[in-house]
Amino acid sequence: MLDRRSFTLALAAAPLYAGPLVWLASDDAALIEAIADQIVPADDAPGALAAGVVYYIDKQLAGPLQRFQETYRTSIPLFRAACRERTGREFTALPFAERTAFLRSIEDGRSPLAAFFAMVVDHTMQGYYGSPEHGGNRDEASWKMLQIEDVMGGHQH
Repeated sequence: MLDRRSFTLALAAAPLYAGPLVWLASDDAALIEAIADQIVPADDAPGALAAGVVYYIDKQLAGPLQRFQETYRTSIPLFRAACRERTGREFTALPFAERTAFLRSIEDGRSPLAAFFAMVVDHTMQGYYGSPEHGGNRDEASWKMLQIEDVMGGHQH
């Protein structure tokens, strides 16, 4: 049986995307989660990690956004390879500043990964700012940050 300290440490080490993944493999979800964290990092408000953006992306790739499955399927290994080639490490192992530098190097349009990264930016924004019913914006994180009314319930946060 786990004591409270062991349970807390195990919980802290667990990925923030709760619930079953529908389409993404867990290592791919960890990569997408790390990219999303760069796009919407936590500051005074929860970022993409706490808002469960990766869960939104995963759920949507299994449904309305399934037309992008092949792009994710082919681009994720290319992204990993490019990161290892340029940095010598996996993206998820890089410190925040090095992740930022790598993403800047691929977003300039000359990289074949620029379109993939732009798509992940779009999907991250949809998951962060959209309705929680679609799998992201856990606990209405972005809505609370923006102090907008709950679209479903009509009350102000």
